[in-house]
Amino acid sequence: MQASEPKHIIISGYYGFSNTGDEAVLCSIIEGLRQRSKDIKITVLSAAPQKTSARYGVCAVNRDSFSAVRRAMAGGDMLISGGGSLIQNVTSSRSLAYYLGVIGMAKYYGLKVMILAQGLGPLKGRTARAASRLVLDRADLITVRDAPSSKLLMDIGVRRPPVRVTADPALNLSPVSSDVAERLLQEAGIAPGSDVIAVALRNWPSFNIESLAADTLAEIEKSLKARVLLLNMHHPKDSELSARIACGTNFGMQPRVWSAPELLGVLGQCQFVVGMRLHALIFAASMLVPFLGISYDPKVQHFLTACGQESMTLDQVLSEGFAERLTAAWKQRSELAARLSANVPSMRRAAEENIDLALSLLGG
Repeated sequence: MQASEPKHIIISGYYGFSNTGDEAVLCSIIEGLRQRSKDIKITVLSAAPQKTSARYGVCAVNRDSFSAVRRAMAGGDMLISGGGSLIQNVTSSRSLAYYLGVIGMAKYYGLKVMILAQGLGPLKGRTARAASRLVLDRADLITVRDAPSSKLLMDIGVRRPPVRVTADPALNLSPVSSDVAERLLQEAGIAPGSDVIAVALRNWPSFNIESLAADTLAEIEKSLKARVLLLNMHHPKDSELSARIACGTNFGMQPRVWSAPELLGVLGQCQFVVGMRLHALIFAASMLVPFLGISYDPKVQHFLTACGQESMTLDQVLSEGFAERLTAAWKQRSELAARLSANVPSMRRAAEENIDLALSLLGG
């Protein structure tokens, strides 16, 4: 008797762009699918298909090649769109059109479609909201990573597919071992036994983070007797920013691009995290390391609220004394860690539901 062909899952997202947060989501999705089912084929739509294929041991095709994506769809059984923040037009209308177009192509070829753990919105303008409603209403299942995303679906009129609030898949990513993480810290210039404050910043329009961060973090390093480690979540943008902030200081810095499991392991060795990048905060939560989030986007604030962690807006960073707030949060780190211990286990279970629901849809 001839064995049946493995089911073929195609994954679409912001993959292959050297964004550690998105790569963490992809890694966790692939890990989860393989742990639960040995009989599946995975193809990723990637901006760097050779790197993606080598890193994760999957098939990968150029996300911008219409013919390559079409061939993958023609042999596929299900499309997973996500995770991340794909259905929004703050980045650009072109980005929104791309991800909606991929979903539309999947339905044209008869694939089941799951929107997986996305943070939806903002969707600005009547056209963007109408297009999103028409396409998303054709999905077979939608999971979102926060309640405001679920509300947005209702607001724009998505009614047909079931919608579940779950959590970001990266919460269940596996870190490198503590021995490897300690070696990475030493490579970054952090001596063993040091208290470490990891900092993950990003550029943001009209917000000059560089001089403020350099002065504040140098002050913090001295007053709290803790080493500052600058993390890069999106290469090369964050790497260039970190180099400018670290100029003339003794801050620890990544000597190379670290993978998501490596970054996760390193954060597990830190005592505190300051972050603008959402997935730096998700990594910290996963490792139960307390943090202060700088909320530049609703997706960051939603996660901070869910975790019960300290937050500052960009305006507050400029006007209320960044060093004072950071010092106060550092002194509260035992209480903040206790909140994580109370909140994160249920978030991890919710993140696992994404994979269970995907495989149920695939087999249904």
